[in-house]
Amino acid sequence: MLPLELYYAPTPNGWKVTIFLEEADVPYKVVPLDLGAGDQFTESFLKISPNGRMPAVYDPNMQMSVFESGAIMIHVADNYPGARWLLPVDPRPRAKVLEWLFWVNAGLGPMAGQASHFKYYAPVLDKSADHHYGQHRYTKEFERLVSVMDRQLGNTGQFLAGPYSIADIAAYPWVKPWKRWMGKSLEASGYTNVQRWYDSIKARPAENRGMAVLRKQAVASQAVRESGTLPDGALSTLFQKRADSKL
Repeated sequence: MLPLELYYAPTPNGWKVTIFLEEADVPYKVVPLDLGAGDQFTESFLKISPNGRMPAVYDPNMQMSVFESGAIMIHVADNYPGARWLLPVDPRPRAKVLEWLFWVNAGLGPMAGQASHFKYYAPVLDKSADHHYGQHRYTKEFERLVSVMDRQLGNTGQFLAGPYSIADIAAYPWVKPWKRWMGKSLEASGYTNVQRWYDSIKARPAENRGMAVLRKQAVASQAVRESGTLPDGALSTLFQKRADSKL
């Protein structure tokens, strides 16, 4: 089996895939992307990921590329035996896993991403604007979605769709910054089921290996965000460029 080529940067969407591949024991090699430098807008990458976003993979065993984290996990789970335990084949449990995977990718992830944007980036992009509404709006929606998780985990007893699955892996990196953003733990916030779920995933060896991929870059990037002194060139690349072949 040839290793998958994973186009990656250490962000929640990237961590989903590294944790998943570590759990599945599917070999991969990382192709690092410097998002601030605009690697995601190169002609070669846009052929793999037309949206100009990572993660994406090139699968040399099937001679095809896949972009979007959820699509990557489904592709690998359906085609690599080591990953099949993370996405059931039987239609009923499979539907439950896919429900929660799509819930993460359409709700929890985007809302957490917007909460992060208005916390770290918007105040630097426009220093004269009042960003209170955006900060409040997305932080509260992020919290609402975590409350949905807490209720679901109370019903299932352990993981989002029953057994541990790609839905849990997809959600985990977005819940990880809760304490840093909210100022107190999940348990102290009243989300004891999510705290238990989070702790159980954090203790998994595959989580440690997946989160370790390009860890130094992740730590450095977070330090820059916390400093509030993001380079103008990186800000322009991240938020003002269009992903087209002219860039």
